[in-house]
Amino acid sequence: MKIVVVFSIALAAGSVSTPQPPAAPAMVDTPTVRVLTGLTVPEFEAEMQLMTQALGLSCGSCHARGNFASDANPRKLATRRMIEMTKGLNTQFFADYKPVEGQSRLGRVTCFTCHHGDTRPKTQQ
Repeated sequence: MKIVVVFSIALAAGSVSTPQPPAAPAMVDTPTVRVLTGLTVPEFEAEMQLMTQALGLSCGSCHARGNFASDANPRKLATRRMIEMTKGLNTQFFADYKPVEGQSRLGRVTCFTCHHGDTRPKTQQ
């Protein structure tokens, strides 16, 4: 009986918390992110990983070392243009595309579509 009373007092005092639903992942919200907008932080990081794999590069190939927000590296600017191009293609031709786990959230056309793991796009033979 004593346990029931202590438990009831704890509930009345609000010291027993109820489980809360997990918080939604944070959205990428920084002025330096201009074309990869509308993604959660995990989605953004996954897209970055897909890009490095598609181009056979590392993060430091496009980002200035120690300052990922910097636009000092010309490759970063070229990458932005390429992302804008693929977003345009995806909007125009693959508007209904629904990615599955592990695929790009940006659309069906990705960096890998042309680059196949190399910095230079591959040409049809």
